[in-house]
Amino acid sequence: MLTALPRPLTLLATALVAVALAIPSAFAAPPKKTGPKVSEGKAGVTVSSMTKGAKVFIDDKEVGEVPLPGVVEVEPTRHTVQVKKRGYTTFIDTILPSPGQIVEVEADLVASGGFVKVKSKQADLKLQLLVDGNVVGTTPFDGDVAPGKHVLEARAAGYLPESRSIEVFAGQEMALEFELKLVPAPIIKEDKSLLSRWWFWTAVGAAVVGGVATSVALSQDTHVQPKPAGYVLVLGN
Repeated sequence: MLTALPRPLTLLATALVAVALAIPSAFAAPPKKTGPKVSEGKAGVTVSSMTKGAKVFIDDKEVGEVPLPGVVEVEPTRHTVQVKKRGYTTFIDTILPSPGQIVEVEADLVASGGFVKVKSKQADLKLQLLVDGNVVGTTPFDGDVAPGKHVLEARAAGYLPESRSIEVFAGQEMALEFELKLVPAPIIKEDKSLLSRWWFWTAVGAAVVGGVATSVALSQDTHVQPKPAGYVLVLGN
């Protein structure tokens, strides 16, 4: 014959049963997360990099830019992965994934140069540009320059050249604008000395002509035959 438990004991037993049932679920393993998958017979590639905006190429075909979302499906064969960005060294890696495998590529790009953009304030004037004495192009210019301090010079025919000292930082852009000045016209000063007077040179010319005429006359007189001298005979008585 069963005896009913007092009410307090009944409540305690019920609480113990509830705790016992909750313990297994509390320590149960978390559900497995399902990762990215690829189509049957295919492989995949993911690319991560700290260099935002870098373009991603697989076998020379652009597939996106960093951050590259999702998985790029490829054939399970050898592939070349490149990550490029202007002003940075190109990252190159070769992968050989198996069917169903997803290869994770981490691309670390190193800054190698800065971007220098130069234009002429005179829209119709094309400037020749030199960096450290070496011609690099003409305006409008948009090129890569090695990091460090440089001398940038702009030239154009008929204009005074202009030089600027610049400092280029890797991975950064620098924009410059030149406005060259025309070469000034030569200044001709009025000569007010005696030698600049017209009448002075006229007088000198007349004197020269007169001297020449006299010389000619004298030279002609030297050829005149001398007259025979006359003799007078005086007889005495």
